[in-house]
Amino acid sequence: MDLMEILLSPICGTIGLGIAVLYHILRTKQLRRNLSIQYDMLQNGPTGLVFVQNDRLLVNKTFCLMLGIKRMSRWDKFLDLFSNETQILLMDKCRQLKKQKIPFVETIYHQKRIFIVQGQAGPKNTFTLWWMDVSQSRKKVAKEKQKNKILTNQKKLLEKAWETLPFPAFIRQGEKSLFANQAVGNDAKTLNALHWVSLPFKMDELAYTLTYGQETHTEEELQSLVREVTNAHQRLCQELPCSVCLFNSSGQLITCSKPFAKLWQLDEKWIKRKPNYEDFLDVVQEKGLMNRVMDFAQYKKQQRGQFASLSETQEIFLYLPNGKIIHRLMIPFASGSVILLDEDKST
Repeated sequence: MDLMEILLSPICGTIGLGIAVLYHILRTKQLRRNLSIQYDMLQNGPTGLVFVQNDRLLVNKTFCLMLGIKRMSRWDKFLDLFSNETQILLMDKCRQLKKQKIPFVETIYHQKRIFIVQGQAGPKNTFTLWWMDVSQSRKKVAKEKQKNKILTNQKKLLEKAWETLPFPAFIRQGEKSLFANQAVGNDAKTLNALHWVSLPFKMDELAYTLTYGQETHTEEELQSLVREVTNAHQRLCQELPCSVCLFNSSGQLITCSKPFAKLWQLDEKWIKRKPNYEDFLDVVQEKGLMNRVMDFAQYKKQQRGQFASLSETQEIFLYLPNGKIIHRLMIPFASGSVILLDEDKST
């Protein structure tokens, strides 16, 4: 080994040791930074965390905010937060979790809120409970189920009314028949003797045709049939669980459902007098359920004029002074009559 090698050996060793120490320091800082990030994620994540070891526990901030509590460190104090039934359930599931390492998922009801709790076993007599608040989503699901139930009942009611019509009727799209009531199944001789009427209409930009058969009765029989059909329409509107009202071609109120009368605060005696559409607008304005109009007489005339020109369903929104938003469908019906179908969209 020459003189230069002898001098450089200690220097190289010192530099190498310095690099190793620096690398260790940098790596330690990075590990600490990563651990800090992970810790913050666990503390502030969207899911509540309860970590248990030998009856000692650690809870994250999310869980404390969920239950509106301060941090705690004892398992028995944690159990005291819940009802006896929930305590028994948690103790039983966590006992199995520690002994048999069997994970579980349970629904916990606490203070009018709903939690999904998932338990997972860990090493050295530890386990973790993950808490997720599903109260809002459950409420939304329940609300949608209620809506579906109402719609299903309405569908059944309309199907029943359709089947009880005293004349054959069917709906077509082009040449394809989509629906027909039971009366269409009559013998061919009876059907051929009828006068058939076709009424085109649109829904969701698609064209359909309603076709029904009328018997060639005497004028007295026809009047009787009209009365029977009119009574059927009245009974149908009165029993519908939605807010619906039927006006004839002259703008006279024929009948309305109970939800419609409740929505517009209509008195039963007033309804029985068979008022016209202008009277309806007068009552609604008097009760403060519609915004004031400068020329109210002209407004009523304009609104009434829509009846004669209505050839297809018209959709409008009414913004009431009390904050309600009403979605209204104006539907042309038989013999120039009009159906008003109102739905409260405020909630």
